[in-house]
Amino acid sequence: MATHSDHPEMPSSIERLLRPERVEMLDTFRVLSHCPVNPRDVVADIGCGPAYFTLPLAKYLINGKVIALDVSDEMVEACQSRIDKARLGNVEVIKCDEYAFPVEPASVDGIFIAVTLHHPEDRVRFLTAAKEMLKPGGWCFIVEWQPHETESGPPQEVRITTDQLRQIAKDSGFRFQSSRDLNSDYYLATLIYSRQS
Repeated sequence: MATHSDHPEMPSSIERLLRPERVEMLDTFRVLSHCPVNPRDVVADIGCGPAYFTLPLAKYLINGKVIALDVSDEMVEACQSRIDKARLGNVEVIKCDEYAFPVEPASVDGIFIAVTLHHPEDRVRFLTAAKEMLKPGGWCFIVEWQPHETESGPPQEVRITTDQLRQIAKDSGFRFQSSRDLNSDYYLATLIYSRQS
């Protein structure tokens, strides 16, 4: 859910999100190798942007589907255009609100949230709303900026530590399953939605 205000000195958000050097620190295949996704899953990609992860997810989900969601008209259009170009028939691109996702309740197996959770002011409200889409037992996979200073990325004050994420997950009704560093810029975390959590 890229907003211009977070990165005022940057070029167009789409160009920035698709620049070739981004893959050095955010390799989609490496990230997806840690994701608990199954080829038959229906996955909601929240904050899909210009399909950076939507495309590789769709290619992996040979018997599944991606629901790509973003708050920005520009990103929704860019995502749709790249999906059309790749001729992928298993992606539905939908514009959403920050705390409301127009997807059937309990209809997705997993939620993929890459470098997006630091945007909403109320992260618990955001994840609680996202959880509505998930089937019980479903997973939520998060990619976020490391909490320390990095060469690029959002201001320090909006970054989320793994301890904070653990609390946000608990308050949103998720069970925090695991986290690991991807590299010096990003970490990954898996949350599980179990009704007992």
